Amino acid sequence: MAHHVEPAEQVDLAPLREVLASQFRPRDSQEAYELIVGACQEAQRLYGWVPPEAAQAIADHLGVTINRIYGLLTFYADFRTEPPGKHFLWLCHGAACYVMGSSRLIEVLRERYGLEDHGVSPDRELTLHVFNGCLGVCDLAPVIQVDHHTYWGRLTPDRLTAAIDALKRGDPVEETDGPAG
Repeated sequence: MAHHVEPAEQVDLAPLREVLASQFRPRDSQEAYELIVGACQEAQRLYGWVPPEAAQAIADHLGVTINRIYGLLTFYADFRTEPPGKHFLWLCHGAACYVMGSSRLIEVLRERYGLEDHGVSPDRELTLHVFNGCLGVCDLAPVIQVDHHTYWGRLTPDRLTAAIDALKRGDPVEETDGPAG
């Protein structure tokens, strides 16, 4: 489980340095470039995002520039360069969800919670990722996966806001069955 580091919190780089030393030992500069993505994935796994201190530690360890690190961090949509919110929302925007109203849900998330795609709400409670593919639960359209395991389906704007408000209060939220298996 990732330890979420707040911006003002000191980042403990020891676990990252240990992983870098044991698993990321490039033989030359070409191999160092090839290891950047994996090293950044390890940092994100450890911290929930890639803090600037971790990016610098990766650059130093691999002998590459910090610009090279940030070039990759900003190129790949899955990397976070800001700490994530407490809860992660993965909104499906595939064909079935789009037809069933996912665009309206995106508007509600923007207007009511200040959330943009790949963004964190101002209160740091929510992180949103709009997935333009398919989550594979089209019978639940429109659907949001919450915290990588719970599915909220057949959402309307009212059901979405009620579920998010309950989530933020720490109240139980009724889950819609997700994919089988």
